[in-house]
Order: sequence, then structure tokens, then C-alpha cells
Amino acid sequence: MPRLILLLALIGGLWYWWSVVKGLSPEERRSFLWRSGFWVVLGLSVVLVASGRMHWLGAGIAALIPLTKTLFTLGLRALPFLRVLSRFKSTPSQFRTKSLLVTVNFANKQMSGEVLAGEFTGKSLSELTPEELNSLAADLRTNDRESFVLLNAYRMRGGDSSQESSDDYRPSGASDLSNDECYKILGLEINASKEDVLKAHKRLIQRLHPDRGGSDYLAAKINAAKDKLS
Repeated sequence: MPRLILLLALIGGLWYWWSVVKGLSPEERRSFLWRSGFWVVLGLSVVLVASGRMHWLGAGIAALIPLTKTLFTLGLRALPFLRVLSRFKSTPSQFRTKSLLVTVNFANKQMSGEVLAGEFTGKSLSELTPEELNSLAADLRTNDRESFVLLNAYRMRGGDSSQESSDDYRPSGASDLSNDECYKILGLEINASKEDVLKAHKRLIQRLHPDRGGSDYLAAKINAAKDKLS
């Protein structure tokens, strides 16, 4: 008798389920079928666990299977949002001269540098003592004016306000920059779109504009990179 009642309840449930399915639109039907599959698998898993025919861990895994499509769909819907967020990611800018390579993260105002030529070749600027930095600056002031100005920008943004002003120096124009250098200055991937170039330039120049206490030299290089690429 209990089995007969259970069978009748099952038949009634299937009839009701089918009547609901027929009344749904194609889009609603697909969603309803996936939800139904989830509950069927979950119900069977509970019954098998209760009867000792399945371990509870297996039941949990089985219950997750119908959710994979939902998770995949949510992932696809989130992809455009993640792409938008990636645009706000700040890639450090690189400034290269004959003697120095300086990397600037304008988002957190962190700077790092490497000596490319001279007595301290291969050393990072952070490794050098104040005396060594002064020695390097003296050498660059005589032999490599642009590197000297870049070193001053590094030291001033690092909090060393004792450096002499270099406002009388103006870097070379856009024609002397390679496309690769321009992309690195703006913190962009190679062959970024013109729109990305303009956005990067606007973002960087706002963070570094001389009127806000920034470096004339770095601002001029950023402007030159934008002019070259756009």
C-alpha cells in the first residue's frame, strides 16, 4: 500500500510538472528544466545516502553537477564587467635614457630604477647609498644631461627635496621616441588603440602635472609619447 501511494504521488507530480513545462516560453522552459534536473539529482542523492547506497561526499558532488551550467553562464555574464575593471588597472610606466631605466607607478607613487651605464651599471637606484647617488648625479650632470634630469625626478619623488631644479632642461620631442618606448611610457600593451592612448595620457598627466607638484621632465615625456602614438 505505501508503495502504491508513492507511485500515485510520483505520477501526479510528473503530470503537474509536465503541465507547467508546456505553459512556459522556450527561454523559461530551459531554465525550468535545469532547475528541475538539480532537484531530481539532489533528491535521488538524498535517498541513496539515506539507504546507505551512496557516500554523503558523492551526493554532494552529484548535487553540484547541475550547477555547472549556471556557474558557467554567470562567468560569461561577468566577463564584460571584468574587462571594464581591467581598464582601471594601473600598469607602471617606464622611462629609459642612455644611462638609466626608471619605472614609475603613478597609482601608488612608487618608483624604481636601474643604472644602465657607468660605474654603477647593473645596480638598482635603491641599492645606492646617498654618497653613491651624489657621485652618479655628478657624473650624469656632466656627461648625460637627460639621465641627470631623470635621476633628479626619481630622487625628488622619493622625498629628497634637496635636488637642484632641472626646469631649464627639455627632453627631445616625440620624433626621437620609438613606438615601443611610447607604449612603455604610457603603461600600455604594444599596439593599444588610439582611445587607450588618449585615456592613459589623460590619467597619467593628471597625476603628474607640473601644476600639482609633478615633474616637468616626466610630463613632457608623457606628452611626447601621446603625440607620437596619436
